[in-house]
Amino acid sequence: MQEFLDEKKFVKKRHNLYSIMGIIGDIIFYPIIIVVLACCVIISFDKSENKVPSIFGISIANIISDSMSKGGFYKNDIIFLQKATANDLRSGDIIAFYFYKDSTDSNVQTYNSILVQEYDREQKVSTFYNLPEPTEEKQNKRASMEEVSAKKASLYFHRIINIYATNDGTLFYQTQGDTNDGYDSYLICEDYVVGEYVNTPVLIRGLFKFIASPVGTFIVFVMPLSILVLLIMFSIIEQISRILIEKKVLKRQIRYDSPESLNANIGIEMDFFNKIKFFVYSPEEEIADVAQFLWGYLKYGKRKDVVKYNQIMEFIGKFHDDPKQFWLFWINEGKSKKMKDKIKYEWEIWKAKNYKKNL
Repeated sequence: MQEFLDEKKFVKKRHNLYSIMGIIGDIIFYPIIIVVLACCVIISFDKSENKVPSIFGISIANIISDSMSKGGFYKNDIIFLQKATANDLRSGDIIAFYFYKDSTDSNVQTYNSILVQEYDREQKVSTFYNLPEPTEEKQNKRASMEEVSAKKASLYFHRIINIYATNDGTLFYQTQGDTNDGYDSYLICEDYVVGEYVNTPVLIRGLFKFIASPVGTFIVFVMPLSILVLLIMFSIIEQISRILIEKKVLKRQIRYDSPESLNANIGIEMDFFNKIKFFVYSPEEEIADVAQFLWGYLKYGKRKDVVKYNQIMEFIGKFHDDPKQFWLFWINEGKSKKMKDKIKYEWEIWKAKNYKKNL
């Protein structure tokens, strides 16, 4: 039998630009898109409810004034917060809180509370005092965080200067913006602290500030998504074109080795059953070339691909002398009973046609 061709004209790279981008999209873009969309939904919902959005335990807030600019925080900066219990907070810490005073706390002032911590802004030093044992039962009549949020209380981002305790052990924070000359007008109950600032490099904060801006949103999200959508559209168009070309090749309307067919990777992309069918009904003088067209790419693949190529070539070499072995080989290669039965049925059709031909 004629020696099979070693030329690479039937071997084309199996991954083009669109398929590569598709793989990258599956691995990187799609998870990012899902996370971004989830974040957008959470942020939009929470903002509409005057809540601070929380994602994976980290809250995100937007600074709305320059009251902390002396400390390096500017208007429209994006900051990250983490949950903190009252006992974890220290004077000098920066917190986000609802600026709200419940009627239950209307009598809580610095003069009738116990100072347990104080902060020297000039020296940046905290002084701690012993927290006394509560002498009263803790009352639970205070408005909840959800109720305060619903009342559209302002969200502040300031530094704790002094910490006070009431007789029932509830902690209250005296806060101040680093740029402001005086303390905030009243003490903030521990219940209304949203979170403690997570120390984040200025570069990171600047990056998120940029991303949150209209220009940043366009560059980081809108533009990449638009490119991805275009690539997907081009990929769909390419796939439709390939399917149409493959149909023409299978119907022998265009030659399998035409530039149109080779550029569309028809031999490589053709499905398992169509490959067998196309091969067995090819003219005898083209059998070798057709074999390379359909399976030649395996010869230049990984070791297991080369082994598969040699195995296929062995049974193709027996096609005319012992067609039964050829058909049995492909039946055995079928991945499902349905496919095996399909190949068996085609074998019967092929035998009937060839029997008549030999009469």
